[in-house]
Amino acid sequence: MNSSMLTSANTLSQLQLKIDTHANNVANLNTPGFKRRQALFNDLLHQAITAQPRVTPRQTPHGLRIGYGAKVAQTTLRQEQGSPITTHHPLDFMIEGEGAWFRLLASGPGVNAEGGTEVVYTRDGSFYKTPHPELAGMVRLTAADGSPLLAAFDEEITFPAHYDTISLTENGILELYDSRQPEERLTYNLQLAYISRPDQLIALGQNRFRLAEGEADLIDLNLQGEGEPAIRLHQGMLESANVDLSEELTQLMATQRLMQFTSRSITMADEMLGLANSIRS
Repeated sequence: MNSSMLTSANTLSQLQLKIDTHANNVANLNTPGFKRRQALFNDLLHQAITAQPRVTPRQTPHGLRIGYGAKVAQTTLRQEQGSPITTHHPLDFMIEGEGAWFRLLASGPGVNAEGGTEVVYTRDGSFYKTPHPELAGMVRLTAADGSPLLAAFDEEITFPAHYDTISLTENGILELYDSRQPEERLTYNLQLAYISRPDQLIALGQNRFRLAEGEADLIDLNLQGEGEPAIRLHQGMLESANVDLSEELTQLMATQRLMQFTSRSITMADEMLGLANSIRS
């Protein structure tokens, strides 16, 4: 097969991955805490043909170098801060600052191969009161699917169902109490996870991630400690997706144009082969 056909076919399949990446970013434009992905490309191997001996003073490589297209080396997770959205809902929490994540205790297919539970990470700060499955009259803070939000020491945030007031400070102190008896209150330290290298995170779907096996670049972020990164929590707010719609659409159009150009090169190579075959006959 003509080498240009091979090159174009390899590149077309990888350009489709780039389009899928941008399309997924656009689809999650309104997903709270969503972090966009960026596709990075690498060249495939080159082949040198008709090599010639070195001739002074030539500086360029000898022979003709033929490439075989490009591939998506990786899709990186971009952690830029999304814009704040004021909701005034007391169970909506927003993380201000990059690299910090809420911790959830999740279970089910795709989370733990043995059917158990596992700590997963998300920037989606919309939480709900869910009846505790084992303690009557008690509720706990969970994500939409019932996965509990974890405080310090992997403690679930559990409190009596009649507690109607929830207060969260910027440094992560969570207080829960009945407005009729404010002196009786429960206090939790909403400890976050700090992950400085986003390439360690493996997407699980539903805007959640797990750490790759054997990775240990994880810090339990105590917002009351000294020398910690500039991370703050805000109540009654959510973080929007860090997706720039104009940039994503521009990338989609540019990639589609490149696919058209690449597919056109296959047509041209086919026409040249047809011309060569007609000359032989």
